Amino acid sequence: MPDDLPLWIQQHRWAVGHRLRALRQQQKLTQMQLAARSGVDNKTISRIENGRHPTSIDQIARLARALDVPSYRLFHDDP
Repeated sequence: MPDDLPLWIQQHRWAVGHRLRALRQQQKLTQMQLAARSGVDNKTISRIENGRHPTSIDQIARLARALDVPSYRLFHDDP
């Protein structure tokens, strides 16, 4: 991750990646399987899950759809 990013952005990237990994693992999917379902490269999925990728809204939408969850689930845990 670039050092010039504010800490709060780094924390948000990590949180989104953590939620993505948790949702993927709950469905017992590999990164390769999620990549095939979403059209997002598996290396990009890995970087998102590790908080090292500036994720676009398009990627969020594709990943959420592939996981059959609303997009907001990648930003917030359900109450």
